[in-house]
Amino acid sequence: MQVSVPPLIIGTGRIINISISGAWISGKFDLPPLARAFVVFNFALGGQQEFLPIACYVARVRPEGIGVEWRELAPQIVNDLMLFAAEPQPRAAAPAAEPPAREAQVPLKTQAG
Repeated sequence: MQVSVPPLIIGTGRIINISISGAWISGKFDLPPLARAFVVFNFALGGQQEFLPIACYVARVRPEGIGVEWRELAPQIVNDLMLFAAEPQPRAAAPAAEPPAREAQVPLKTQAG
């Protein structure tokens, strides 16, 4: 994923935490607080590249990354990403000779990039 201030691409990063109101993005960005920008998701769908920008502003700047707030609360692409990331993954079948193991409850962390 990229952060851009059109027509410039400011840098690439990795989303560490995402919510309906914003995200924390790790990476090196030269943006001041309150700067208007776009987080651009790059997807390969059916062999074609698709770029989906989300308008945001910079809420927090740290050496290890930036915190952004979406300009629109709960953009549809963010809702879709969060729903997709929360879908349960198929479990592999345990060998017949062993009793099934107990599942641990592990919090889900979303990463996209």
